[in-house]
Amino acid sequence: MALVHVLKNTPQEVCLKCYQTDSNGGTITIDLDSEYIQLPNEQFVGAESQVTIKELHWGVKPNKHIDVNRWNPDENDWHGHYYFVGAGSTVFNGFVDNSYANGAIRIVSDGPMHLTLKLSKMGYS
Repeated sequence: MALVHVLKNTPQEVCLKCYQTDSNGGTITIDLDSEYIQLPNEQFVGAESQVTIKELHWGVKPNKHIDVNRWNPDENDWHGHYYFVGAGSTVFNGFVDNSYANGAIRIVSDGPMHLTLKLSKMGYS
């Protein structure tokens, strides 16, 4: 079973806590026009709407991993960015990861895990 909880959603920032409880893992896809990212009064504006990664905090069972990647609309393909094991965090001080900022976020795990994402968003009308 996969779960996504919205911890914060404002016009500028989103914080999501993603879980995977299935022992075989699974995939969570967060589209930029989803209810997780977009507020009810906001409009997704295609390539103008962008979501960048500011922080990642994770925990995963021993001998399991998490792969966080982004959709690249130009190449019509997923691009891997982060591979996590154990527990830890990455905080981007002074910058954000804006690679493929106009593409969905995909979280793939091969076992139980949790991942908290702190995201910046812009370009929603």
